Amino acid sequence: MAVVGWLETDDILDRWPDAPDDPELSAILTAAHEQCDAYAPPLETGAEPTESMRLAQLLQAQHLWARKRAGNGEGFGPEGYMVQTYPLVMESRALLRPKRGNPFLGVL
Repeated sequence: MAVVGWLETDDILDRWPDAPDDPELSAILTAAHEQCDAYAPPLETGAEPTESMRLAQLLQAQHLWARKRAGNGEGFGPEGYMVQTYPLVMESRALLRPKRGNPFLGVL
């Protein structure tokens, strides 16, 4: 069992069965962690990452892997009837920095 960023590789294989093999998996997880760590609010010293942070790293890794394999045209379905996928990077950002309600919305 190896820890890459906020995730353990054993846990990743359970959550992402189609993950690439090592060392490519480790490289993608490292890059995803670097991106997520730079975007997320800083953790207090000694604090454990939240489940949202772990999931964000996994989604970011899946996004990077999909873009590496297929470019920005990632989609599913027969040619001519492709359904474009929602960029997972937006989901991982939302997990790291959830949108808060605007306290002044509707006041004016």
